[in-house]
Amino acid sequence: MEISETALTLFESKGVEATTVGEIAQAAGVSQRTFFRYFATKEEAALRDHWAFEAVVASRLDQLDSSLSPRLALETSFADALVTYADSSSTPCRRLLRVNRLIKKEPALRAVLARESVRRTAVLVDVVSTTFDCSDLQIRLAVDVSVAILRAALETWVDRSSSDETASLPEIYSSARGLARA
Repeated sequence: MEISETALTLFESKGVEATTVGEIAQAAGVSQRTFFRYFATKEEAALRDHWAFEAVVASRLDQLDSSLSPRLALETSFADALVTYADSSSTPCRRLLRVNRLIKKEPALRAVLARESVRRTAVLVDVVSTTFDCSDLQIRLAVDVSVAILRAALETWVDRSSSDETASLPEIYSSARGLARA
């Protein structure tokens, strides 16, 4: 069994704090040394699918439309990336949902994401500032608001998916964008 999948399964059943790297490695059929070759911490192992999601989003950033406002360009880029997660039965979509359910209930995972968020926001600000000739304030607001809309959509998707397996992340994101403009 893959290390990341094993970490997810153990965290879902035992929680992050109660699960050790040794348990993850043993259940995955690898040594702890092998585990640490791939992941610095047990939390990072569980977050692999979240990082993959962020990589999909980041892959669209070099295509920002400079004819739009920075915020609209980011939102459009994020919407394009979310098409990858339109099929709720796909493996990437199901795993992203599992990871985000864990993030919602596990403080240790939220702490890792909060630390990483500072770095990722700085990267977004740099990318946007090279594409758009705007004030620092406009760029920071575009990044922060766009990321907040995406985060709200992800959290809503997790909540709705708990009761309605047909919840669509791209549709929820589209609604969130509309509400943010209202």
